[in-house]
This record gives sequence, structure tokens and C-alpha cells, in this order.
Amino acid sequence: MESRLVRALVEEGYFVEPNQSIRDPRTGKSREIDLLAEYYKWNPAHDRIAVKTTFVLEALNNKYPFVLLTERPSTPNADFESYIKFINTPEPSPFLDSLDLYEEKKADWNNLYSQYCALTRKSNKPELMASHPDDVYASLLKLAEYVEDEIARWSSFEEQEPYWRLFFWQPMLVVGGQLVAVAIDKHGITQIKDSDFGRLEFNWHAAEESRTTVIEVVTEKCLLNRLANIRAKDEELATKLHQLKVKGPAAK
Repeated sequence: MESRLVRALVEEGYFVEPNQSIRDPRTGKSREIDLLAEYYKWNPAHDRIAVKTTFVLEALNNKYPFVLLTERPSTPNADFESYIKFINTPEPSPFLDSLDLYEEKKADWNNLYSQYCALTRKSNKPELMASHPDDVYASLLKLAEYVEDEIARWSSFEEQEPYWRLFFWQPMLVVGGQLVAVAIDKHGITQIKDSDFGRLEFNWHAAEESRTTVIEVVTEKCLLNRLANIRAKDEELATKLHQLKVKGPAAK
């Protein structure tokens, strides 16, 4: 499956880095992220402006359905700053006050779930069993930790003549088999449906600090289309930054 993903992404013009090593902060040992993918095409009209997303991918070649369940209810306590992962330069930013990134990137309750499970068949019996496999949790944790490490690395970056940058990281679990979403309608009836992608609110800890990372779960067949949609939004944001830069501070 990883080989298929690499080939498909390269054919679409992405820069792909398979099996990138990261350090496990608990054991000190190296672990591997399945794939990193970027797509960046320089636009001469966007002088010294760069907007791009790095896609951080883990592959799950599931034989039985992977299930997203428990829709995330709305709450005033939600930390939307955890829902999109990005850095910007320069700092302080001349443009962030003019953009609502959480609206632009759809950091909302739509298609957002707080639980997951994998289905397996036990002892060749017809019934399916739901569980939280260690390898799936490890993949989700690797995605979350890699993104946080990259943001920390970029946060120390400085330059004399800064670009206007918006760099996003999108962690994604790519499932090769069936993806199912479970929701309860307004009548209290459980609805089970096939889905192409959904978002999982993944809560974890870095040492004693609680963290939240929203990880997209997407089917292999839908992956390229989903990435193209995110790239299109990045291009829209680059155009908006260009317009703000041309107009200057009065545009705020």
C-alpha cells in the first residue's frame, strides 16, 4: 500500500519522502513516519509569499472497516488553536489579524469525531470485534508528535528579510479498506454509513502536558482528491496574502 501511495503521489507532481525517521521522546529510539508529501509551485505573482501544506501520512491497510464514532459535540471550551497546525513568518505577523484561518481551514464541528475503533474477526467466527489496536494508536501518536516537532523547529527560525509564510501540517491516516462513520440523528437513531474521509480529535500527552491534534482519516481512493482540495485552499490564501501585502497596513 505504501508503494502505491508513493507512486500515485509522485505521478501527481508531489515531492515524496518515504519512511522518515523521528525520535520517540519516551524511549529515545527512532520510529518511522510512512510518508511525507509536499506540492509547491512557485507563483511569480506572489512575490516573497509562500503558503503550503506538508502532508504527514500513515498507511493502514485494513481488511475490515475502520470506524469513526461519537460526533464531537460543540462546546465553548474547544481549543480551536489545536485544530489546525501552522507557523507563520514574520513574527509578529502583519497579516494574521486580517485572516480567519479557522474559518478558512474549516476548523469546526463538521465531520469531526472523538472516538475510533478497528474491526477484526476473532477465531474465524462471523462476528466482528471492535478494538483499539496498538499499531493504530502508535500511528496516530507518531503523526501528532511529528507535527508538533516540526512546528517547534520552525518556531526558532529567523531571517533578515522575511517572507510572508503560512506553512501548514496536515496529519492523515490513509485507510486502504472501508471507512465507516457512525452518527446519531435527531431522532436518536444510529446511522452507519460509508465515508471517504472524516476528522478525528486525537488527545494525547507530551510529558505532563495535554495536547490535541485533529487527524484526517481518508480512504486511499479519495486521497488525491482531498489533497487537491487542500492545495486549492492554500492557493486562495496565497492570493489573499498578496492582496494584503500590496494594500499595506491600511487593509486591516
